[in-house]
Amino acid sequence: MSTNYLKDKKVAILGLGREGLSTLKFLKKNKIKPDVLDIKNDPKGVRKSGPYGAGKNYLDRIADYDLVFRTPGFPRLHPKLLAAEKKGIRVSSNTKLFFDLCPAKIIGITGTKGKTTTTFLIYEILKSKFGKKVFIAGNFGKPALDILPKLTKKSLVVLELSSFQLQDLSKSPDVAVITNISIDHMDSSGKFGPATHQTEKEYFNAKINIVKHQKMAGLAVINKILKNKTKKIGRGKKIYCSPSPVETKLLGKHNLENIALAVEVGKIFNVPKQKIIKAVKDFKGVKHRLEFVKKINDISFYNDSAATNPDATLAALKSFKESLHIILGGSDKGLDYRKLARFILKSKNIKSAALIGQIKNTLYKLIGPKKSKKIKTLKDAVLYLFKKSGKNEVVLLSPAAASFDMFESYAHRGKEFKKIVNRLRR
Repeated sequence: MSTNYLKDKKVAILGLGREGLSTLKFLKKNKIKPDVLDIKNDPKGVRKSGPYGAGKNYLDRIADYDLVFRTPGFPRLHPKLLAAEKKGIRVSSNTKLFFDLCPAKIIGITGTKGKTTTTFLIYEILKSKFGKKVFIAGNFGKPALDILPKLTKKSLVVLELSSFQLQDLSKSPDVAVITNISIDHMDSSGKFGPATHQTEKEYFNAKINIVKHQKMAGLAVINKILKNKTKKIGRGKKIYCSPSPVETKLLGKHNLENIALAVEVGKIFNVPKQKIIKAVKDFKGVKHRLEFVKKINDISFYNDSAATNPDATLAALKSFKESLHIILGGSDKGLDYRKLARFILKSKNIKSAALIGQIKNTLYKLIGPKKSKKIKTLKDAVLYLFKKSGKNEVVLLSPAAASFDMFESYAHRGKEFKKIVNRLRR
């Protein structure tokens, strides 16, 4: 799809989140004037600069357009969107348009957990050789279209991709990276809420789109645990990686898996071995992912707010040898917490769990009163565990749940945790 194709079309942006705003800005710069459809009442003052449709019936207007740009938070399989497609209305996205227009090679990274850490490490490794020719964007922060004007054929784009961004892609990156795939973002209620998938199959198929459309020249770097599930998908060459010991500041076996994938990408682009080793050694990790916050009275506080599912929290718990106390809980995504609860109950070094948020009652039923307590707020949870912790122990925020019941995002939750910790008195 080209921008010229769009100039004589009736275009709308469905949902005005971060990517929606990016798409709006990009289209306007290219002299395309889209309408905006969103349930909220004129977010970001859009009404002042162009047509805007809001309110509970805003979805009924989809049928008025030739093409609709969907934001990742809007379910791709929503009945009204599918009905519009049957009538010939084209559905695109910020990510799809970027893939159509990008002149540079794209290294795309996805996975249920570890994708942001892997994305940033790949960026650092490639930057050590190619410098300013390397760009980073995607799911974690800057939308892809924001960097498009800066790109040339000699550029390299390191792009983190969520399942919602991948779900309707008809192209795959030149180099695709998959950290792992486990169950997340599930909602089988049939309500088609924001940022959810209806079935496990839908979620898996969305993720696997990152390699499905690769041509023979494509390359895929994949965690070896996924070999049986991915070896017959796509036409590109696949490289399966296993973790090996390296000198790193990152905690946990799962990060050794992430490092192995990033190192392999460095090799593909002929980054010198010593530069790769140095980039790995110097890499301090990403905010809200097993992030060390502070040590108070010989008690270490770690922020792992990005752990929004049980598998991510399990990986975090296995990263510590010290005795620890954990903060769990958040909004309900319909995930299974039995495996996590069994691990906590059997573990000798997990001393206690403070349970917060929408799923605290579910967690309490599984973990029980000996090791867990229901707490009203994040601040109260930090204070409770601070009092319970002893010398050389750890207080870990690794919620195993989304944040939307109490916070705007996992990043907001992590920032609040750090603020609370930094205000604690010795």
